[in-house]
Amino acid sequence: MNGHCLTNEQILAFSTALFLAERSQATMEKYLRSVRAFSLFLDGQPVTKDTVMAWKKHLQREENYSPSTVNASLAALNYLFNFLGWTDCRTHYLKIQRRLFRETGRELDRADYEKLIAAALGLSRERIALVMETICATGIRVGEVRYITVEAVRAGSATISLSDIHILPDHRIYIKNTDSPVRTRVF
Repeated sequence: MNGHCLTNEQILAFSTALFLAERSQATMEKYLRSVRAFSLFLDGQPVTKDTVMAWKKHLQREENYSPSTVNASLAALNYLFNFLGWTDCRTHYLKIQRRLFRETGRELDRADYEKLIAAALGLSRERIALVMETICATGIRVGEVRYITVEAVRAGSATISLSDIHILPDHRIYIKNTDSPVRTRVF
């Protein structure tokens, strides 16, 4: 086989398929950005397993992307290839050794945390301070902050539902340093 031809119409159809699959807006944007970058890399060449592997090397060497960023781009392409039925073009991800613990240099210590909160409050950015306090107190991810609602605060817990089910640990969720017990909107 001489390869497949990737067209703008196929990319548009892929975009629609992502929407219908109820992918998040961020996922759709990331996947489409990766697919468009791959299309530019092709520069008219047909899509083959070899061109996909060349793009993978290009991302690693010329673009100097981290392995996790390369894998995110490959995930977008593999999803596209499944959508188009081009399973012969799928490629393997880079192997990454998972770290059980973060490096201590990447951890936020108490003094830095307090400086960040003080800086946010000093700039009259109370919402940012509350978001940082919530993330640090509960261990939630940034994308999960939107699930911390007034109802969750009243109940003392929240159920997070993204691509998988993630129930917050048994932390008490509360708002401190406020005059009213619960505002109509926390964030």
